[in-house]
Amino acid sequence: MKTQTGSIKRIGGSWYGRWREDIIKKGQTVRKQRFEKLCEVDDRYRTKGDVRPLLAEKLRPLNEGKTDARSSLTLAAFVSEYYDPYAHENFKPSTVHGYSKLWKDALCPRVGQIRLRDFRTVDAANTLSYFVGKGWGRSSLKHAKSLLSGIFTFAKNIGVLDGVNPVQGTIIPRKAARPSDTHASTPDEVVAILDVLKRAKDVEGRLKLQAQTAIALMFFAGLRPGEARGARWEDYNGKTLTVEQSVWRKHTTDPKTASAAKPVVVIEPLRELLTHLRQIERNPVKGPILRGVKGGPLDLNMLAKRVIRPTPQPRELPRRRVEKLEAP
Repeated sequence: MKTQTGSIKRIGGSWYGRWREDIIKKGQTVRKQRFEKLCEVDDRYRTKGDVRPLLAEKLRPLNEGKTDARSSLTLAAFVSEYYDPYAHENFKPSTVHGYSKLWKDALCPRVGQIRLRDFRTVDAANTLSYFVGKGWGRSSLKHAKSLLSGIFTFAKNIGVLDGVNPVQGTIIPRKAARPSDTHASTPDEVVAILDVLKRAKDVEGRLKLQAQTAIALMFFAGLRPGEARGARWEDYNGKTLTVEQSVWRKHTTDPKTASAAKPVVVIEPLRELLTHLRQIERNPVKGPILRGVKGGPLDLNMLAKRVIRPTPQPRELPRRRVEKLEAP
């Protein structure tokens, strides 16, 4: 490819550069002229000679053959054409769902029209600052930064971009609200919740027992909501429960971590609930422990809405303590 020097033009109080570059248009690589502002006219940049190094720096990757035409895609186009398929193939459905919602609802409207090769650290910083103004906390900002960084890391890995990931150096504003203090539920608190559920009126007995068992699986066995939904009778031998799968909505995947797949000792409070639930379910030998009316894994959000939330609770137990045990 012929080395470009480009041209420089002053318009009013600004200097502009003109050059040609490859871009993607309707799926095809085409050559197009680029006209872009380089800087303001000031004491440092008074002549074309003063501005020439700025243009040369922009042309350097083009002249060195290090610019992939795909880097001319906007973030929105790149995510749609490249990152989304990668995410669906490599991430759990629940992760893809969360990232997709964050991208479509928040990030894409802010940065979706910026070209990959033009994205700078300041763009990421301004985006995070904007969401601080919308009341986002540090945890949400970290998720946003992680997603943006992941997009650029993927672009680098498939050769679309070279150099430093522009999001890595982004600082999360210190004025962002920190996560509120959390308090792990104690055994006494969980027992109190189970007792209240047991005595709840106007709730069908099977649903009450399922609600108790769901809470006990998550507290006494340390299961995540998806792992509790994925727990099966064939994985329970009366003493231990082996987590073989996790269920999110209609998707079944492996447990989140390797350690989660190890057998879990079932202590007496949970064992008693499992025994009662098995009896009321007519002694199944396989299938979901928490079974819905159609035989599939029980919808824990439905269970929380119909049983856990409406159930009165001990006065000494804050409502948030009960909701901590609900499925997301």
